[in-house]
Amino acid sequence: MEARLKILTSATKLFTTQGFAKTSLAQVAKEAHVSKALIFWHFESKDDLFRTALKTSLEPFSIDVVELLDGLDPMAQIQKLVDLYYEFVSQNIYSVRFLLSLVVREEKNLDDLLERTIELHRIYCNMIADIVQTGCEQGAFRATLVAETEAALIMATLNGVLVQGFLDGTEPRDPGPLLDQLKRSLRERLLAAPPPLADA
Repeated sequence: MEARLKILTSATKLFTTQGFAKTSLAQVAKEAHVSKALIFWHFESKDDLFRTALKTSLEPFSIDVVELLDGLDPMAQIQKLVDLYYEFVSQNIYSVRFLLSLVVREEKNLDDLLERTIELHRIYCNMIADIVQTGCEQGAFRATLVAETEAALIMATLNGVLVQGFLDGTEPRDPGPLLDQLKRSLRERLLAAPPPLADA
C-alpha cells in the first residue's frame, strides 16, 4: 500500500507540473523510487494512473470560502468567487484538461470522477445563487433577478473563458482582460440602479 501511495503522489506531482502527454511512466517510477513493473502491478495503464490520481486529488477538495468572503458586500463577493474559480481551475489545469479529454473520448468508468466534479460545480453555483439572492433582498442587486438563472449564467460564462484558454493551444491568451470585462458586465447587470437624487 505504501508503494501505491508513493506512485500516486509522484504521478500527481508530475502530471500537475508537466501535463499528461509529457509525463512518462518511467519518470513516475524514477520519482517514486519504484520499478516501472510495480506501477503496472497497481495500475492498468497510464490513463488509469492519471484517472486515479485525479480522483484522489479531487476527493479531499471542498469549497470553503466563507472567511474569504466575510466583510465583503454582495458584488465584491461575486467578483471574489469569479477570481477564486479561475485560480482553482488554473492551478489544476492539467487535471481539468485531461478530465475533459476523457469525457470527449467517452471513456468508461468515469461516473465517480464526473460525480465529484459536478458536485463541486454545483456547490460553487449554489454559492453564487445564494449571494445573488441575498443581494436582491438587501437591495444591492436588482429585485427582478432570478438568483439561480444568474448563477448559471455566470458559471457558463466563466467556463467559456476557461474553454477558450484550452482551445488557444500552446500559447493561451491571457484571460485577465476577459475576466475583468466579465466583472464589469456583472456590475452593470446585477447592481440595482441608485435612487434618483432629490430635488434641492
